[in-house]
Amino acid sequence: MPRLLDLFCGRWGWSRVFAKRGWECVGVDWRNPLEDHPHGCTFIQADIMDLTLTDAGLFHPLGWTAPFDFICASSPCEEFSVWGMPHFHPNPKYPANGIRLFNHTRELCELSGLPYVMENVRPAQDFVGEAVHNCGPFYLWGNAVPPLLITGGIKKGIDVGSSKLVKQMNREEKRAYRAQFKWNQAWSSSKQRGRDTAKAAEIPPELANCVADYAEALLRQQTERKGVR
Repeated sequence: MPRLLDLFCGRWGWSRVFAKRGWECVGVDWRNPLEDHPHGCTFIQADIMDLTLTDAGLFHPLGWTAPFDFICASSPCEEFSVWGMPHFHPNPKYPANGIRLFNHTRELCELSGLPYVMENVRPAQDFVGEAVHNCGPFYLWGNAVPPLLITGGIKKGIDVGSSKLVKQMNREEKRAYRAQFKWNQAWSSSKQRGRDTAKAAEIPPELANCVADYAEALLRQQTERKGVR
C-alpha cells in the first residue's frame, strides 16, 4: 500500500482523495479542524517546523518515523493572499512567517528525495519563486506537479464580493463596503473567520485526483524500472 505524507493537512483535502484510492495517509498539522479523520488517514499533531530529516526518513521529535512514497503540502497562504487584494489590503505586511514555513517545507521535501507537490496562492510567487503550474487559483510547486491540470471552474478563498465592483467605488464607498466583512478580515480572530479560512483553503477533489493520478503513474514507472533490473 503506497503511503502519502500530507503536511499542513487541514481539512484533509489531499488525503481524503488519496485514501479513497487505496493510499495510507499520514496528516501533520498543528491543529485539526475536523473532529473525525477520514478513513485510512492518521493524524499527527505537530509543528511542521519541528520536523527534521535524516537518511532514515522524516522524523518527529517524539520519535515518530515512517517511510513515504509521495508528499503533498499546503502551507498557510493568508500572508501571501493579502498581497493579491489591494482593494482590501492596500498595505499588507511582509509575509515573513509564510515564507519561513514554505521554505522549510520545501527543503524537507527536496532533501527527502521523494516526489512532492506544494500548493499555495498566486501572490506567493513573488516571495518563494515561480510556480510550476496552476489549477485555477491553486498554484503548485515541486518535482511531481502534473504537466496537465484542469484550469477552469475551481475557486479558492473567502467570498467578500466582486473586485470589479470595488474598483468602481470611491474611497468612502470602499470603506463602507469593506466594513461589511470586518469579521472576515485577515486580522480577525473570530471562530467564523477560522472556519471560513480552513474551508476556503481546502484542496478540491478535482485537483487532488489529478495529482494522485500522476503520483500513481510515477510509482508504476518506479516499479517497472526495478523489475527491469
